[in-house]
This record gives sequence, C-alpha cells and structure tokens, in this order.
Amino acid sequence: MSIPNPPTDEPVRIVSFSDSESYLKWATQLLSSLPGIEADVYLIDSPILPTAEQIANATAGTSWAERSIPIVARTEVARIIAEHRADIVLGAATGPIVAQLFVSAHRLEHRPALVSGLPGMGLPASNKGMNYRRLMDAFITHSFAEVAQYTHVSALTQVPCEIYLARLPMLRSEGIPQPTDAAGASEPTGASQPTGASGSPASRTTVTAGNVPRTLVFAPQAKVPESLADRESIVRALAEFASRHPGSTAVVKMRSRPGEHETHHELHSYVGILQSLRVQGVPGAECIELGYGPLDEFLVPGAALVTVSSTAALEAFDRGIPTLLISDFGVDRDLLNEAFADSGATGTLAEVAAGTIGFPTSAWLAQNYFHSDDGRLSHHLQLLATRARAGQLPNRRSAVWKQKRLLIRAELRTLAPTPVVTAYRRLRYS
Repeated sequence: MSIPNPPTDEPVRIVSFSDSESYLKWATQLLSSLPGIEADVYLIDSPILPTAEQIANATAGTSWAERSIPIVARTEVARIIAEHRADIVLGAATGPIVAQLFVSAHRLEHRPALVSGLPGMGLPASNKGMNYRRLMDAFITHSFAEVAQYTHVSALTQVPCEIYLARLPMLRSEGIPQPTDAAGASEPTGASQPTGASGSPASRTTVTAGNVPRTLVFAPQAKVPESLADRESIVRALAEFASRHPGSTAVVKMRSRPGEHETHHELHSYVGILQSLRVQGVPGAECIELGYGPLDEFLVPGAALVTVSSTAALEAFDRGIPTLLISDFGVDRDLLNEAFADSGATGTLAEVAAGTIGFPTSAWLAQNYFHSDDGRLSHHLQLLATRARAGQLPNRRSAVWKQKRLLIRAELRTLAPTPVVTAYRRLRYS
C-alpha cells in the first residue's frame, strides 16, 4: 500500500556528494526517481574522480544527463551545504569520503539529516563500511536481506541509524520481471536443470540450443574474482563461445578505459588478459570485443549477460535478459555473490562457452531486490527533512572521536596526489 508523504509547503532540499562513477550513477538515478525534492549533485575531487565520459555514462537517462556536474574540494563541503540550506545531505561516496562529509555537516549550526547507502548490491554488510558512516541518520538498503543484515551490523557497531528499504533506482520493471523470448520457456525444464553451487539441481529457466544469444556480454568487477588465473579462465570461456558460435558476438563490457579510475582498484585488467590470449593465439580471442558506454545499451533483445556478482545482473534481470552468475569460483561471502546462491541463475564456465544462459526463479526475484516500490523512501525522507528543519535531529558530535583513525585515512585518500596513491597501491598489492 502506498504511504502518503506528510504535508509540506516546500520541497525537500537534498545535496548529494559522490566521488566515483558508480556512486554518481546511483545518486543521480535515485534523486531522479524521488518526487517532491530539489536536489543538487556534486563530485568530490579525489584520485578516483570519474572522467567526462564516465560522468556522461553514469548520468545517462537521469535528470542530470547532459548537465555539468560541479567538482568541488572537500574543504568546500560545509559552505555548499549551508548555501543550499540543505535538509538532507546524501553521502553517495566511498566510506572515507562520507566520513569527511558528515563531520563537516555536523560542524554546522543547523545540521541537515545525513543519509548514505551503496550503489548496488550491498551484501555482505560490513562493520568497516558502517563505521565510516557512523554519524549518519539513515542508511538506504535495497532488499529484505540487506535490511536484516544492516540492522544487525548497526546494532553490532553501535551506529544508531535508521535502515530504509528502497528499490534500486536502475530497476524499472513493474512487478516480477519475466524472461524475454530469448530466455526460453518461463518454467524450469526438468531434463536440462543445471547443478547449483551446492551440488544439488537448481530450479532454473534454461535456454535451448537454438536460443544461443546473439551477443554475450560479460560484466567484470574490480574485486572478484581476484586471481589472474580465474580471470583468464573467464576470458577463455568467452573465447570458446565466440569460436563455437561464429554468428554471435562476445563482449567484455568495461566500466572504464585504461587510465580511468573506478570505485575499487583492479589488480588484473581484462584488457591485458585479452591482449595476452590474442598473442597466444587462443581460438576466438580475436573475436572478443571491448564495450564501453551505459550498460543499458548492451541489455537489448538477443543479448545475454554473464558476471560473477555484479549489480549488472540485477539490471539484466530487470530487462528480462538471460543471465548467468559464474559459480566455478564459489558462491559465497568472499566473492560477493552469496545473495545469488538460490537464485537459479548460477552456472558454470562450460555453460558460458556453450551459450546456455538462463534466468532466475520468480520466487527468488520476489524476495531479492524486486519488491514493490510503495513510496516509503519518499515518506521517510520527508520526515527526516521535517526533523532537520525543526532542529530535532540527535546531536552525535560526541561520536566524532571514534572517527579519528578513519578520518586520518580519509584525509590521506582525499589529499594525496594521484602518483602517491598509485605507488601505495602497487606496494600494497605487490
């Protein structure tokens, strides 16, 4: 049931700060979906600042498309918040930057409400991430499982914030998404059920041999899988697909071009791996394409998506695109794909090579990320704004001392020149 917003004579004023392309994408899509707000979006100057192309891709399809996003220094945050008379500050950034933002906001005479969240799947919930956001009033989650985990972590870390449930703003389907024709029948087929990560048959919608995708898109992630061997095995499976199905195309959909930064550092680049396999003469490697641009441009009829645990899988589900979560490396907390364990959409690299890509079960979709959007988040934000205007938010300045160690790290990340950060990362991962 839809929850009406409390009466107000003026819109909620929200100022958002991001530091990377994934957080900027989440912030602009979220703010574009909320009624009754006035929002301003800024980028914090940092070593992971997105390029102009990344910014354009992140804001595509939102109210900020084709608009200039101001880039500001951390020292300007307090002034900007005060000038906008913000009711709410959205910390749509990595933990260390959010810690700095929220300390700056707490120094204001009339502080705004402080809200944060993650730009995609937020599982597993971590103590570290919650501690960086210790001064927040509310945290936005995107599934029932996330609400449960973050409520637990909030209590465990003694971070007294409200946990809100919203739908990921990039998910646009009404109700439970259904597979497109290319995904095969809408009910699982008994004989062709794959084996799940636990070894038991997983209920899954499968494609038939005649429904090999015209375009097989791989959505990589910076953090998983970590090893070079695992990453190479993925590209080899894509190459085998391209070799076995010359009428189809395999694409590695990159999040950034060489030299650009992402939210997380990538140790082994798929660009380098692909080049290496081409030099080795691996069959099909020369047919793999590198794709750039908004993910939406790749999630089209006739396409299928492969990934390890990326939020891109949810966007593919949303569009009814056949999707496979690679299970060869495990399905667990460390690989960030634990949420997909019972989805019915996990599969092997052998299935990737064969082009046998399925779709998750309706039961899993209903419980994970595809709940109905009943306007509850707008209601919560209106109430937070009302409390901020009335000066009824709790005084958490006594908690600032707990941030000292984290703030030192945030200061280094924010102010250190890019060459210093690069050298540090090389030493750390060598």
